[in-house]
Amino acid sequence: MRITTAVLLALVSIPATSSPVAANAASACRAVGAKVAMTSGGPADQRVAGTLCLPRGRATTVQLLIPGGFYGQAYWQMRGDRRRPSYVETMTAAGYATLAIDRLGTGASSYPPSARFAQDTHQIVIRQLIRQLREGRLGGGRFAKVVLVGHSLGSTLARTVAAAHPAEVDGVILTGESSVPNEAAFEQMGAGIYRAADDPRFAGRGLDDGYLTTRPGLRATWFYHRSNADPKVIAADEATKTTDVFPPGDSYTPPSINKHIQAPVLIVNGEHDKLLAGARSSAALHAQEAPFYSPRAKLETVLVPGTGHVLNGHRTAPQWFAQAREWADRRVGGAAR
Repeated sequence: MRITTAVLLALVSIPATSSPVAANAASACRAVGAKVAMTSGGPADQRVAGTLCLPRGRATTVQLLIPGGFYGQAYWQMRGDRRRPSYVETMTAAGYATLAIDRLGTGASSYPPSARFAQDTHQIVIRQLIRQLREGRLGGGRFAKVVLVGHSLGSTLARTVAAAHPAEVDGVILTGESSVPNEAAFEQMGAGIYRAADDPRFAGRGLDDGYLTTRPGLRATWFYHRSNADPKVIAADEATKTTDVFPPGDSYTPPSINKHIQAPVLIVNGEHDKLLAGARSSAALHAQEAPFYSPRAKLETVLVPGTGHVLNGHRTAPQWFAQAREWADRRVGGAAR
């Protein structure tokens, strides 16, 4: 099956450990299941699986964590530096609630026939989750503020929702995505994506041809700056891949929509991300991205040195976690104190 560049630009994500790490002493985590519809006005006959982590005290801000293609919620709980906290642990220790999800067709969420996915299904699901968090339907009470945090495809989805429905989002953190993708690299990487039914890991599960996954070795080749990544993390990434679905017409959303985002935005990318072209410093990244945002976005940018596409899988991960925590305190607020 040939994968187009447009689809590849929208799907690439990050690795996950085989299971969520234990919550730290400053938080309480529990599995949640949200009933969602795949289309506007359609039946809520699907289930999105996630993990809701609550800090000590009463947080009024929740971060909705959206993974990219072929990966699930465990991305946000992985430790690139195994001695240091994960993203979830960092944010809950800072007083923020987090909801990390498996998108439909991945992880522990529902696996509907791929033909049922509409072009905007993933965005529609995110909006339903935002509403359920604000209404207190997923536990932890009602949240006054929702920050969308994405990686790769998750970032595309986050900014698309924030641009189309600005009143629903209070902050946006975008990682592993920029206005200047390396299209040649995406074309090359496409050879490493095939039908999930052809992969021994998923054989016998009855998945139709719309379900895709990655061939062995793709992640190590394309997602890591190996000199700054633990080989055990890379091996865990390869061993715990999942499937994904990319509906016809669903592709990389052009950066021209970003002018409609009204909430503060933080962009974080790796210095050695093979899938992104252009900027190689935080200042250059800001200059590259700023023309696509309005002043209300208060755009800030971080380029993490020595890091590839998989930001959370590198030893440098705690660096950007700390910067995101400081940004959330300053630009959004609502942490439990």
